[in-house]
Amino acid sequence: MKVLKTQIKKTRETVYDFETPSHSYILGNGIISHNTQEMFSKQVVSGGTGVMYSSNTVWIIGRSQDKEGTELVGYNFTINVEKSRFVREKSKLPFTVSFEGGINRYSGLLDLALECGLVKKPSNGWYSHVDIETGVISDKKYREADTNSKEFFAPILGNKKFYDFVKSKYQLAVNPIQIDNEND
Repeated sequence: MKVLKTQIKKTRETVYDFETPSHSYILGNGIISHNTQEMFSKQVVSGGTGVMYSSNTVWIIGRSQDKEGTELVGYNFTINVEKSRFVREKSKLPFTVSFEGGINRYSGLLDLALECGLVKKPSNGWYSHVDIETGVISDKKYREADTNSKEFFAPILGNKKFYDFVKSKYQLAVNPIQIDNEND
């Protein structure tokens, strides 16, 4: 049996680490990768495209700072769905994490409620509920900071129209692969 000796050479070379402006991670079937290996490419999982092809789910998680003035108070994350068998690809799911309160459970819901028509902006900086049956805008107004509450979102989250809207926006169509001939 022949033993090979490995030799390590010490050299001084300049090494560059290219990063995207916002700190990003790529999550694919439980494998987390940091940024990309190329300067101007779309973010891909390290090691080539094999992991992307064999994965059922690939999410790219982007992060930006949440500041009040010059003070960092938390981060805004966006999950970009690159590949999924259950969620529409290219969907963006925002959520906010503050150092003081942790994950904001109502992150991104205000935009969905506006898009769905359950909330309107009667004036700049103010939000109100909309009665779906009549289309009447409620007299009670909320500032954006006040919308992050159970009081504001309880009637929205309990509304079937909102549930159906979110489901149709993000869920892929789910149908059985085999058709039962008896039901034809």
